[in-house]
Amino acid sequence: MSETGAVPRYFEAMRAHDWPALRACLTDDFTRDGPYEEHVFGDPDGYIRFLAELLPTLRGQVVELTRLSRDGDVVHSELTETIERDGKPHTIRGCAAFELAPDGRIRHVEVFVRRLPRAQEAPAA
Repeated sequence: MSETGAVPRYFEAMRAHDWPALRACLTDDFTRDGPYEEHVFGDPDGYIRFLAELLPTLRGQVVELTRLSRDGDVVHSELTETIERDGKPHTIRGCAAFELAPDGRIRHVEVFVRRLPRAQEAPAA
């Protein structure tokens, strides 16, 4: 198992929409919090179902993992995610704290999101 446990494989499986590989990254007692109330999950299979229904519908989704670091049994990730909305790219910055089980799989993740500011509009003439 790598220094950052199953976290890199988690992102690779998510990008590939490989749900069995993604599920293999999670413990049976996996939980997820945030960033929104409706994105809280108390079991890994419900979370995988949610992703399998959502991710294929996101147009132009690109996730760039910009940093991974580990402190004890916690891996922190920073990323940029872009999706197409109304024909234009919409980008957010995200951060997640992954708690690893002793075997390196993910036991818990808490996700935080920061929306990037919209481009300044030209003043009306």
